[in-house]
Amino acid sequence: MSKTTKKFIESHWLTFAMKGAISVVAGMCLMFANGWNTEILIHIVGWTMIGLGLIELINMIHRSHKQANWGFPLFLGLLEIAIAAILLVSTIPGLGIEYQIPFRIAVLSGYVLFASVVTIFIGFSSFSNMTDRFMWIVNGMLGSVLAFVLFAGSGLSITMHIELFGTYLLVNGLTDLFFGVHSHDEALELKAERAAKRVAAKKGKR
Repeated sequence: MSKTTKKFIESHWLTFAMKGAISVVAGMCLMFANGWNTEILIHIVGWTMIGLGLIELINMIHRSHKQANWGFPLFLGLLEIAIAAILLVSTIPGLGIEYQIPFRIAVLSGYVLFASVVTIFIGFSSFSNMTDRFMWIVNGMLGSVLAFVLFAGSGLSITMHIELFGTYLLVNGLTDLFFGVHSHDEALELKAERAAKRVAAKKGKR
């Protein structure tokens, strides 16, 4: 049976499933919302980040009850909510009008790059199963490429930047959904193995 080799992936499978579903829906909206108002697209991104952040904070509570590593989901949840706040505030104090949107794009680009590097690190460090490892590493590499395009794409329109972020959300969401389902299957396998061992142990005592 496939198992993680370290404690980076200790979350309940529903955490990945819920984040994946939100990311896929938001990503498709952002990628295929031709003609939508830019302000609406920015609000979709902002509220998506709030949703992802709240799920991570709930995940942190779940992991703290299990005495598992809860520091990272706390950090990630607060980071995503902070980014959402920056996106949803109409005017950022201290910035000129010409820097308001570029600053938001830079924040999104930095988030994508950070999350993608962490994903690659988790892929190399946490999995013995090659399918899981490959999936996480490829996801992280694609995210890193998109982050650099967002950083360097000064000639792109705001809508194009948001569509690229939608692509990141879609890819990341599909990875989370797949891994959530896989984690659920692993948990059922592990439960069945433990039940079989208990039955064998009882038979051995007779």
